[in-house]
Amino acid sequence: MPFYADSVLDEVRNSVNIVSLVSEYVALKKRGRNHVARCPFHNEKTPSFNVNEEKQIFMCFGCGLGGDIFKFVMQIENLTFPEAVRFIAERRGITLPQSSAPDKETTGTRARDLREIMEAAADFYHHTLVNQPEGRSGLKYLHDRGVETGTIEQFRIGFSPPGGNSLIQLMKGKGCRLESLQECGLVKHSEDGERFYDSFRGRIMFPITDVQGRVVAFGGRAMGDWPPKYLNSPETKLYNKSRNLFGLSFSREAIKESDRAVLVEGYMDFLIPFQHGVKNLVASLGTSLTTQQVELLGRYTRDVVVSYDPDSAGIAATQRSLDLFLEGDFRVKVLQLSDNQDPDEFVRTAGPEAYQDKVREAAPYLEFVLDSAIKRQGSLEDPKKKIQVINAILPYLARLPSAVERSEYVFKFARKLGIEDQQLLAETKRAARQKKDHLEPVAVTPSQTMKFAEKRLLQLLLGDADLQHEIIPLCSQQDFQGLVSEKIFSILLEEYNKNEPGTYESMHRRLAGEEEQALLAQLQLEEMPEDPSRDTAESFLNALRTMRLASYKQKIQMKIAEAAEQNDDELLNQLIEQRVMVDRELVSLSRK
Repeated sequence: MPFYADSVLDEVRNSVNIVSLVSEYVALKKRGRNHVARCPFHNEKTPSFNVNEEKQIFMCFGCGLGGDIFKFVMQIENLTFPEAVRFIAERRGITLPQSSAPDKETTGTRARDLREIMEAAADFYHHTLVNQPEGRSGLKYLHDRGVETGTIEQFRIGFSPPGGNSLIQLMKGKGCRLESLQECGLVKHSEDGERFYDSFRGRIMFPITDVQGRVVAFGGRAMGDWPPKYLNSPETKLYNKSRNLFGLSFSREAIKESDRAVLVEGYMDFLIPFQHGVKNLVASLGTSLTTQQVELLGRYTRDVVVSYDPDSAGIAATQRSLDLFLEGDFRVKVLQLSDNQDPDEFVRTAGPEAYQDKVREAAPYLEFVLDSAIKRQGSLEDPKKKIQVINAILPYLARLPSAVERSEYVFKFARKLGIEDQQLLAETKRAARQKKDHLEPVAVTPSQTMKFAEKRLLQLLLGDADLQHEIIPLCSQQDFQGLVSEKIFSILLEEYNKNEPGTYESMHRRLAGEEEQALLAQLQLEEMPEDPSRDTAESFLNALRTMRLASYKQKIQMKIAEAAEQNDDELLNQLIEQRVMVDRELVSLSRK
């Protein structure tokens, strides 16, 4: 219930335009008489949140929440009604009369007083960095990392003295209770419980602000090898890590204007690009992005480029973030920088324009998922590994609303994976169309993918020891790479080099318990109409070589197309030379 006279409430209400107020939290777009956006109070894919400037009210037709500016501030800032009135009045410079009822909280623990403490602490740390001898090492570190004086001032970067009670002494002199400092996460109790000490000592201090630009926490970077490298404020009444994004109060207007956010991982990855003109950045305060952070970012844009560090932890964090963004109906791309550089290093070495180019060229998230899955599997010669890759991307393919888009991606990925088997390709298309999240291993079995020439050559060699002496010297391991029976051929070559001709019996012993035994049984049971002659065996060997070269040529053709798109003339010439050499080999084989 209000504790202020109606005239006071009217003055505060009339001091701000609801469209301007809401725009600080949500990216509004004009539609007829209203301004619309996705609702900041519940997750939705289509805008149902309306703000009417004429009536100075808001209404969400999705969740049913509505009201005036006071109601909006109460919901968005999690405040009581009197606190919402004070919140708006303070921003508009309106002095309020003493309310007719006491606040729920005592003076020492009110959120406003805690914010004043955090502001005083930020001023103290910043003054220490810039003006005190204790801050010289921190200032040198920042300058060596390329952080300019203007950036230090803008973000109020500071330094915490190493002594252990500098902040305590300052704040006690201002009449601040130690319990309030502890509530802010600025001091801690000693293990014996007899004294307080500063939480941050000898660290570069990065103030963490909420959307309104108010300091709610700190991130402290250690000097040297003093662990932990980064020490962050604990959860407090003012600070919830899961609901804040570093730098958003500085970048939200640029994000709304460009309708895109670039998500980076840490303080320096934010500060250096921002300093050089890349303004639509936010940092996730660590690699564990949360649903609440995604919802917060969604107030300003639904277009995100994830630009985490390229190390294994960053790649894993990128993968985790994709699910959250896709659940929130974001358009997501992934930026992976070369040479293991993070955004901070890249901007300092290549420049902000090059980084902006990389942002514009960022790959759709599906391509990142595919490339990551391929790297995890390594060689893709084994069809089972291709299925593992397909299973990694199927859940993401299934999210695509357009059947046409799903089909295009299937063919694109099939080319990249070198999938030639039509049954496997058909199974992948069917799974994507039916929005399955995995492909069964039976989609490609040895018997289904074993080539005719491969089968017949094995039958000839295993059935005739004399023929092995004529044919195997002509063979190399390369002739059988990628075949389902590659392991059988490898053993056959190995035993021949030991003067031990391979037989079905020896193969069964070597492959006991392995899937290739099923192949051996199939080969033994099937009748072979061909005569066991050298010419017949050589014709099958040449057929395998022709298929391998044709597949290799197809891959070269794909790379030629990519090089042409990228205008890489040097690579294009190299690939064309490779294709010419393959064509010559194919012509030579056709004459045998």
